[in-house]
Amino acid sequence: MDSSIQDSPKSLRRVIDKNLGKLEKSALALRLRRNALVPISRLPPEVLEIILSFLCLPDMFELPITGGKLDYLAWLRVSHVCHRWREIALNQPRFWSRIDFNTLTFTGAKQVLSRSKMAPLELTANLCRFGGGLTRENAFRKQLAAHISHISQLVITANPLTLNAIFRKLKSPAPILESLSMIVPYVTSGGVGTSSSTSVPLSLFNGTAPRLLSLKLNQCKISWTSPLLKSLRTLELKTIYRRPSLKVWLDAMVEMMQLESLVADSATPKAPPLGTTVSEPTRVITHPSLTRLHLAASARDCAFALSHLELPSLKKVRIDAESEDLEGDDVLAVIPFFSRNAHGPQDVEPLQSMMITGEPFLTEVIAWTARDADIVVQDPLDLIGAAYSARAIFTVTSSTWMIGAGTGILDEILAALPLNCLKTLTTQNSFILHEDIWLSHAPHWPLLDRLRLVDTGVILFFKVLLRDKPPEGPLLPALTKLDLLGMKFKDDAFSLLQSMLSVRVAQGVPLKALDLCACTMTDDAVRLLGEIVPDVQELDDDDWRVFGWPTLTNWINGDSDDSDEDEEDNSDDMSSDGDIDVEDEEDGLDE
Repeated sequence: MDSSIQDSPKSLRRVIDKNLGKLEKSALALRLRRNALVPISRLPPEVLEIILSFLCLPDMFELPITGGKLDYLAWLRVSHVCHRWREIALNQPRFWSRIDFNTLTFTGAKQVLSRSKMAPLELTANLCRFGGGLTRENAFRKQLAAHISHISQLVITANPLTLNAIFRKLKSPAPILESLSMIVPYVTSGGVGTSSSTSVPLSLFNGTAPRLLSLKLNQCKISWTSPLLKSLRTLELKTIYRRPSLKVWLDAMVEMMQLESLVADSATPKAPPLGTTVSEPTRVITHPSLTRLHLAASARDCAFALSHLELPSLKKVRIDAESEDLEGDDVLAVIPFFSRNAHGPQDVEPLQSMMITGEPFLTEVIAWTARDADIVVQDPLDLIGAAYSARAIFTVTSSTWMIGAGTGILDEILAALPLNCLKTLTTQNSFILHEDIWLSHAPHWPLLDRLRLVDTGVILFFKVLLRDKPPEGPLLPALTKLDLLGMKFKDDAFSLLQSMLSVRVAQGVPLKALDLCACTMTDDAVRLLGEIVPDVQELDDDDWRVFGWPTLTNWINGDSDDSDEDEEDNSDDMSSDGDIDVEDEEDGLDE
């Protein structure tokens, strides 16, 4: 061969590239051998698989911990640590079993499904924000039908027409399906909320889902005779449409004797029309397994449903009632049933903490069997978290109440609940806590040692404690700490506070601690209070002034799911054509 050709720049580059390739392979082999000497590399692959599997956090834990978006492939970043970890990650089917179709391209979703092989799948898709139009929706439906035999969890959000099309595809049995959620979103258009619904057909999964334990339907009607209901442990129904007859509903409850949690929002039987004489129930179902019950409906409908149930194992009850009576008299029928289910022989601890909220058209009572549960609540997120652990929640709203209706309802609730072991109490906007309420119920709270008063409930409470000492002794004899939140102390209010504290000292039941959170008070005033109370704390928290105090009923989820950022189709670990990036990265273990 001509030496000039061999010495050409092109030929020389080829030779150099070939030598560089050999060097890179040698370097890679050396890095593999070097990483193999790291102690963690001595772990068997099965052990590493188990360790890495903990990175696939359930979404209920992931979002509060990360504070970010849910990312089913976040764990994939461990595959960039070293070759061995990458091989484990890419070849373990269960690592690929949780798929959010909104975060992947269609090609990427197919590849993930392929890697999952026959591992039980957990699929999530919000088809209301599905890029790609009808073509991608049709492809999604085909993939869903093809893999239904090994889907264990399925969450779909879609409009009624799309859900109906999906239902028509899902006619094969779902032998390992354990959890199913179907959601028709509440759409806001022009400032007006609108929603429509669809129906779950009897043909869904050919009526065969033997391992189905959890069913959650939002604006999706389902027949109470559906075979899908019979093996459930958890059932959530949120709909404002067709309601079952009493007989159909009770028959269904008998069929679901293993049910442990029931959430029914406008999904129980309607009470007889107003003015109809309601006789004692002729049929009452004793449900031995139900431990959590959440009913939301009109006050009369809630009372009607509860009157037909005996729940000896209940550990959590929440009633969200809507009052339709001007004076709130319709709520009085619910309270005895709520009280009966708010505490019972099945409870190890008594009710020890409580939160009361009063607004012109809202009364809200939350009670816990743990002390100080109300104290941890500082903002809406705290309140939502604390509500999950509450033993009993009762909220009632109305758009027609006359003045004073809320006070009468609160009086009845406090009288009905077993509160003789109450130790901590928070009241908020509690103008409904009139002096008569305090005087009637405070004598039954001898163990109450900490009280938080928010905003308007403060002055009335001071006046109550300034009254002459009752013959049986001072009110709230165990009270040692008082928290005042968001109060502007002008001369009259400060004078009442100072007098009340002095009276408590004279009665032999002095306060030991006073917490002034986001209160407006001069330094001199704080100093004067310190001469009466040993421990006076002043915390300036602007959040109280900006956001106010949260309520369960009025809390609006501020989540940013509708932002454009959520519309991304490509995962960080996916290439532009949807393929997994399989380049080896071998420096991670050393670092």
